[in-house]
Amino acid sequence: MAKAATKTEEIVTETKPKEALFCVVLNKHHCPAGAYEIVGYLKPKVERKDSTGKMIMVEPEQFVEGEMHPAPLPGTGFPNKIWAGTHIKLPVDEARRLVAAKLADRADAIAA
Repeated sequence: MAKAATKTEEIVTETKPKEALFCVVLNKHHCPAGAYEIVGYLKPKVERKDSTGKMIMVEPEQFVEGEMHPAPLPGTGFPNKIWAGTHIKLPVDEARRLVAAKLADRADAIAA
């Protein structure tokens, strides 16, 4: 007969090790093949011209965390499409392939 499990016995579950993710900045729109994480995007500064012809900064340049770069045209795209200019974390193999093909740039301290 099989022994029934008691509350004191621990149930061991197997977990897959998380794959390492590497941060890149997309130069072109991309649809990731596997897991990814959106880091954010760099929102450009907003300027306008005043009546004397001088450019006045309305909003400073800032990094927007956790959001994808907005679509260039409203109503375009499809699910999982990430727009150019977005900082995303991808699996190392996919990130290496994108950087080699010049579809993305490294977004780490070594690249600067």
